[in-house]
Amino acid sequence: MINLNKHTAFKKTAKFFLGLSLLLSVIVPSFTLQPATAEAADSYKIVGYYPSWAAYGRNYNVADIDPTKVTHINYAFADICWNGIHGNPDPSGPNPVTWTCQNEKSQTINVPNGTIVLGDPWIDTGKTFAGDTWDQPIAGNINQLNKLKQTNPNLKTIISVGGWTWSNRFSDVAATAATREVFANSAVDFLRKYNFDGVDLDWEYPVSGGLDGNSKRPEDKQNYTLLLSKIREKLDAAGAVDGKKYLLTIASGASATYAANTELAKIAAIVDWINIMTYDFNGAWQKISAHNAPLNYDPAASAAGVPDANAFNVAAGAQGHLDAGVPAAKLVLGVPFYGRGWDGCAQAGNGQYQTCTGGSSVGTWEAGSFDFYDLEANYINKNGYTRYWNDTAKVPYLYNASNKRFISYDDAESIGYKTAYIKSKGLGGAMFWELSGDRNKTLQNKLKADLPTGGTVPPVDTTAPSVPGNARSTGVTANSVTLAWNASTDNVGVTGYNVYNGANLATSVTGTTATISGLTAGTSYTFTVKAKDAAGNLSAASNAVTVSTTAQPGGDTQAPTAPTNLVSTAQTTSSITLSWSASTDNVGVTGYDVYNGTTLATTVTGTTATISGLAADTSYTFTVKAKDAAGNVSAASNAVSVKTAAETTNPGVSAWQVNTAYTAGQLVTYNGKTYKCLQPHTSLAGWEPSNVPALWQLQ
Repeated sequence: MINLNKHTAFKKTAKFFLGLSLLLSVIVPSFTLQPATAEAADSYKIVGYYPSWAAYGRNYNVADIDPTKVTHINYAFADICWNGIHGNPDPSGPNPVTWTCQNEKSQTINVPNGTIVLGDPWIDTGKTFAGDTWDQPIAGNINQLNKLKQTNPNLKTIISVGGWTWSNRFSDVAATAATREVFANSAVDFLRKYNFDGVDLDWEYPVSGGLDGNSKRPEDKQNYTLLLSKIREKLDAAGAVDGKKYLLTIASGASATYAANTELAKIAAIVDWINIMTYDFNGAWQKISAHNAPLNYDPAASAAGVPDANAFNVAAGAQGHLDAGVPAAKLVLGVPFYGRGWDGCAQAGNGQYQTCTGGSSVGTWEAGSFDFYDLEANYINKNGYTRYWNDTAKVPYLYNASNKRFISYDDAESIGYKTAYIKSKGLGGAMFWELSGDRNKTLQNKLKADLPTGGTVPPVDTTAPSVPGNARSTGVTANSVTLAWNASTDNVGVTGYNVYNGANLATSVTGTTATISGLTAGTSYTFTVKAKDAAGNLSAASNAVTVSTTAQPGGDTQAPTAPTNLVSTAQTTSSITLSWSASTDNVGVTGYDVYNGTTLATTVTGTTATISGLAADTSYTFTVKAKDAAGNVSAASNAVSVKTAAETTNPGVSAWQVNTAYTAGQLVTYNGKTYKCLQPHTSLAGWEPSNVPALWQLQ
């Protein structure tokens, strides 16, 4: 479940990861780099985005990040659950797919509309990396991010929600007090559960813009402020309990339209800072070659017909935010670690500001977009490409006279002018999209050298927290035990506690209480607690607490009510999805057994289930029974008969296989369904098309 998303300032319609069209409409006054008039800060922020899908075909893992080069890592992206699903079905988007909302174990969950959920549970929390153990509650990219704090304990990690593809529900969430409350509460839960230090909202865009199918309304302008205010309220309350400061940031568009559609001054008073996306000013959505992120306005661009060149540059975008009331120290300037290219550009001006045949037909991962490390290795003054410099816009560009390809990009020299601009304006620092684009750390080294981040990286923390004291039971039922203990201390700081049932990890919490549920009545259990810190050090175990759950008086013999309204909500050639209305019980319903005829097909805790491995074009009859902790089972629900979809024949399409090289656009079949390859890669076990939507799109 990958958000195939590119973090952009201006996009109207999108291609895979990167949008390939742009709505250019409103002109703002131009601004140029002026002599320094603001005091340089002692400590700047360097914020790097890491997209979850980088760990797939791009083969750039969290462990490849140097955490000493950045102050904050924004993990992209989490999504918003609505009516039990997340994703964006808009056919104009780069990945028009939806999935059921799932937890860290890839189990379907039933949560209120507006809840923040994992974007890709397998890569986010499920995939095991070197050093992971079978019993740890969280694996995947998120656990790897937490490990980076062992190298740089000053590092802060932030979960970014939405992005270009997944902004379809923001307007609905912001529209009512109830959904704003749900979103804000879920933000706190998400940060606590996965050990993030803050939340970043990447709503593209309020009121207008973004994908055509996104929810949007004129009231977004005021509602966005209300949503952020509610999140701030909940984060501050949680921080007071947890003894830490939770961060709240947004990613903003750089256009005058964005400033007009938001209350930037009010937003700036609420958030910790704003990451302005000062890039993607020009691209393959237009036929004339121009620069991806020009610092200054170049009159030659306007003379050549580049759309809105006086407004679409870094200085104008940043000044627009400052003029709208954003304090300079709360504005973090966006820098792209990629370039954009055009083909068929006339040789005049070395391809710059020329009419071209269209966007480049090649790129690093998708046509028209070139990661900086790829430009270093294969393009800059190599293979027929010559580097040129625009001294007005303060950006480099490449031109190949043989194939007539023009590429605009940023390098260490242009970033040097942008860091000088940051200092001259007293801005808060730099943000970049994204870490995998600079594998040689060339651009990160430049940002780090130019923008002091304050302090030094402390040595690796190897000191474990003290042992939790006075572990005790504070409540017992037939099915649960509540424990409490005295807080531990640590040389850096305690981040949480692991509670063990015997030798097995029962739960992890950030506070000093925990309730362990799902226990058997009248049974003895022994619990211990260990404290942990950000470096991963675990304390010794607390004193053991042995406690017995209570026996049900006379035994609970009352079965739950039968589930009702069983219906089928989706069918494929090999699966059927069901939903039903919840049962009730005198003690509590613990789950549901779903039957295919008389055979148990699956057991779930929520009120939806997907039964897979079915034959195409075949009828099946399902019923559902509820159960409680005492083992009582309800009568069966109403029966529902439903047929799987018929097979679609695809002559010449081969079955998916492991250890096979696939190219973008290639079709394969898997479990009776046809998939299209989205990124070139060599297949591995575990990368089956149904498991990895970043690589395969269901047809």
